[in-house]
Amino acid sequence: MSLRDHATRVAVLRVLRDVVEAEYRATRREVLDGLRAARAELGLKSIRATLPDGTPIATITLIDPQPTVVIADEHAFLAWVAENHPDEVETLTQVRPHWQREFFARLAGLDAVTDPHTGEVIPGLATLPASEPRSFSLRPVPGGTEQVARAWHTGEIDLRRLLALGGETR
Repeated sequence: MSLRDHATRVAVLRVLRDVVEAEYRATRREVLDGLRAARAELGLKSIRATLPDGTPIATITLIDPQPTVVIADEHAFLAWVAENHPDEVETLTQVRPHWQREFFARLAGLDAVTDPHTGEVIPGLATLPASEPRSFSLRPVPGGTEQVARAWHTGEIDLRRLLALGGETR
């Protein structure tokens, strides 16, 4: 291949990459919205992706965020930590960030923010409800990548139908 051929190839591949990336982002948003709706209506969290012939190629699953522990009243929380875990309070009168992250991680998933050892409600903390899923995982099934490549090479997958080049619609 000549330099001109390589230059043309890289230019074409760049255009195709950008189109594929834009289509991927848009389709990913559609799948996420669809999974959220399916969860609300049917309690569905995952869906199997298949080739037109029914061959499974991936599993797509909503990723559920966990509720987040936050400080609702910093003064009350600081006073509680100073009384119950004085070594974790720095002399500048703040909870040590490393300990706070670890402590909050141990509290994650609890309905009430209580000390896991004593059961005491911890003043100054609250739990925010988990947000709507903002993402999903896509894990190819064993052999799924090879099946996609095979389907592409045999024409079972038509990239012209998957990609909207030059304003064409699907």
